[in-house]
Amino acid sequence: MRDTTVDTEQTHAEGVLDSTVEPSSDVKPILEVRNLHVSYDTVRGPIQAVRGLSFQLMPNEVLGLAGESGSGKSTLALALLRMIKSPGRIVEGEVLLDGRDLLSLSEREMRHVRLADIAMVAQGAMNSLNPVMRIRDQIIDAWTDHGIRYGRQESEERVADLLRWVGLRPDVARLYPHELSGGMKQRVVIAIAISLRPRVIIADEPTSALDVVVQRQIISTLRRVQTDLQAAVILIGHDIGLMAQSVQKLGIMYAGKVAEMSPVYEMFDEPMHPYTRMLIDSLPSPDQKGQLRGIPGITPSLLDPPPGCAFNDRCPYALERCTTEIPALEEKRPNRMVACHLFTEGQ
Repeated sequence: MRDTTVDTEQTHAEGVLDSTVEPSSDVKPILEVRNLHVSYDTVRGPIQAVRGLSFQLMPNEVLGLAGESGSGKSTLALALLRMIKSPGRIVEGEVLLDGRDLLSLSEREMRHVRLADIAMVAQGAMNSLNPVMRIRDQIIDAWTDHGIRYGRQESEERVADLLRWVGLRPDVARLYPHELSGGMKQRVVIAIAISLRPRVIIADEPTSALDVVVQRQIISTLRRVQTDLQAAVILIGHDIGLMAQSVQKLGIMYAGKVAEMSPVYEMFDEPMHPYTRMLIDSLPSPDQKGQLRGIPGITPSLLDPPPGCAFNDRCPYALERCTTEIPALEEKRPNRMVACHLFTEGQ
């Protein structure tokens, strides 16, 4: 297959998302999630996939959400776009985009919000693209669904511009998804997501199943379009090593809740929650060849979550109160939030 990536797309020149930018203290959040609960109904009872989750996303900010499989990351992404399907349901909470609660909108209103104001780059690009439609037609569908009509020539020009924007040549437009590599398909998904210039982009494991070189290219593409759009990004994944290079602020999720959230460099320099510390320690290190560290035990069942802190049976520092009292996510240091009784005043 010939190279259909723009020649100027050089990842070593792109760098990674700037993790040093701090939002101004007087800027209001563009997205605010308050006490969000999402469950999946089963014959044995509801599985509590997201449990009272709250966080803020500032304009132009890149927020990472990481954790083990089953921690609620992808469920959260779908909930933010109101794409939870039965047997799943949003039980309660608020999702405020520029002060407007998305959970209170009608389905018709929400369809106009998706892609135009908040968009998703889903994991598994092949599953996001129609295998029997040319790339051009799939991109055009994005704005046609929002009632936007262009003439044929203008549509062709806009499709070409979008493809160039994500580092692909315009002739990709006439190809089918199966004619593209995994990285190229993921770029097409990004092109569709940014076609209406949304203010918030949710990237749900956009580099899964890609090799490390292409992962860097995809992250660089996100960096460029995020900067061009002045959009905020939520990057969801389980690779905290990649997160360290890609986000400004990192939230660690466990059992449907946020265990810790802080600027990414501070978190890696001094993790506060034991779960965060053990996740970071489990990363491969050239200084410890042949020594792999894991986290003992398994994640708890969200059908019947344990009392107290959900991590208590795996935590080497658990206190007695950890088995009975759920720790609140609170600011224990400037800009650092943690849900752990070890940092409760007086303990």
